[in-house]
Amino acid sequence: MAEKSCRRKADHAAKGCLLIGAFQSGLEALRLEAQLTRGEFAKSLGIPRSSYFHLMTTAANPSLSYIELIAERAGVDPLTLLRKRTSDRRHEGDSIGSMKGSAYSKNLR
Repeated sequence: MAEKSCRRKADHAAKGCLLIGAFQSGLEALRLEAQLTRGEFAKSLGIPRSSYFHLMTTAANPSLSYIELIAERAGVDPLTLLRKRTSDRRHEGDSIGSMKGSAYSKNLR
């Protein structure tokens, strides 16, 4: 009988899941657009600072419901947080690209 390999979710996430990376990039882009520290941003989302820092690690593996909760608290569509980004290009119509000075960033302060 063939041996089954262990496919734990955390193992998969640690290897660099595309969606987790996109979520982390999207979340960090929101924080930078709002011009908040990581601690301030976590507080504005209503999550502990340590939880925000964990979300940014390779061990992060947020559930879809948690991603939806974060997006709701940030005032963005959850799919916005899951779009792949590059440093020099953003998706057209992406609300993250136009948040500086927006109601979202003003509400976070």
